[in-house]
Amino acid sequence: MASNRKLERDFAYADRSAVTGLLAQLTDEDVMTRIGLEARLEELQQTIASLADEVETPTASAMLFFGGRPVLGSRGIESEFAGSAVTKFQDIVAKMLAHETGGLGQRGIVPNKSAATLHITNIVRGSFGFLLEEIEAQPGLFDTQLKTAVDDATRLLDAFGEPDEEEFRSAVETIDQRLLGTAREFFELMRQNGATLRLVAGDLDRSFGAEAVTRAAERATSTTVEDAEEVLEGQLAGMLPEAHQFEFRTADFGTIRGRVDRALRADQLAQLNKDLVNVDAKAVMRVRRILHDAVVVRESHTLVSLEKTDEAQANPL
Repeated sequence: MASNRKLERDFAYADRSAVTGLLAQLTDEDVMTRIGLEARLEELQQTIASLADEVETPTASAMLFFGGRPVLGSRGIESEFAGSAVTKFQDIVAKMLAHETGGLGQRGIVPNKSAATLHITNIVRGSFGFLLEEIEAQPGLFDTQLKTAVDDATRLLDAFGEPDEEEFRSAVETIDQRLLGTAREFFELMRQNGATLRLVAGDLDRSFGAEAVTRAAERATSTTVEDAEEVLEGQLAGMLPEAHQFEFRTADFGTIRGRVDRALRADQLAQLNKDLVNVDAKAVMRVRRILHDAVVVRESHTLVSLEKTDEAQANPL
């Protein structure tokens, strides 16, 4: 079973600091109290040392701490809110996993949703939260696909609350409308319930106060992602086969730079470099546009296929 070592270390360091502070306040008469606190300090030192030596597991885990109106300190949390929040986070992870493995369509059932299942394995105090973990994973040296999806979903949610607008736009450039829509539902739930959030996964530890929750909800509401397939005519300026990147010159839009679909192998791209550089060609592009309040703020291109124009084929050099 995976564990979030960062949070365990945070708690251990915080406890050690508190115990050290209490010890400093004791007098010579507090003999029994001192013995108890010194024993606790030794226990914490051992915990910290063991966490430093522990090997990070490559399976998925995330901690969600909630605060604000639905939470009664560390005593409890409104069940309807908690159930909805955890369900929407799970839905974001499932869609991220499907998106990253190429199976998320524009509508319909999220494919292989069971592979994205996280389990609540612990209730976490300190505000009130939940530890979600991947349980049925095969042991190995590399991160599981679900761990990658959880970490990427966490970074995406982090970007919604990020004050820097450009960082937010860069983050949403790689997602689709379904993921965006579920993130909108998640943050709207937080805002409508007056909730705050601390989200910890992988190396990221992000707190969303009331201002960040409002900013995230407004961004998710005012942002849309549009995907279209377009055919452009121009000339290939060049490919970077291993990096899967291209440059394509057009008369109407200038030079377009972007990624090449991974379905095209590096050796195929090298051949296109030989055959089509500076030759009139037509390119099929997947074009993704990020719109904020219906205005395009970011556009990216993915090259799907490339071939000579009919004229170029009829008049070879």
